Amino acid sequence: MAEHDSGTTDREIEALMRLVHVIEAEHRARPTSALDLRARMVIQLLGLNGETPILAIRRSLRLTPSTLTSLADRLERDGYLERRRHPTDRRTVVLALTPTGKRAYAAEKSFYRHLIDDSLDSLDATAREHVLAALAGLAQSQSADRT
Repeated sequence: MAEHDSGTTDREIEALMRLVHVIEAEHRARPTSALDLRARMVIQLLGLNGETPILAIRRSLRLTPSTLTSLADRLERDGYLERRRHPTDRRTVVLALTPTGKRAYAAEKSFYRHLIDDSLDSLDATAREHVLAALAGLAQSQSADRT
């Protein structure tokens, strides 16, 4: 992440910090809290995209080959994912969620749904729409930066 003076105010920084603290506090109740951040990120990515080539996962999550290999080994051993050959390019290995991995992804979605609902509950419908649109735009711009 590049350091620069973006004009972000202390008020905005403190608001984000408070939101992160809420997320961290809620994390303890998360069904997937036994998984580390990188494991949850892989499960989320596979849940969003379906089976995905290892190279695409590495690029998207900015992981080194050895980090992703050991992470995939652990997630495969624990029953969350499986390695498969790509259906049209047998040289390429893809990762895919198992039924256990799909349940973990569903739990992640539910966690985020409740987190968003609880966080935005005090906002009126217009403010809520603005926040959700801003989050979607931020996610899209971050996604474009990683390709």
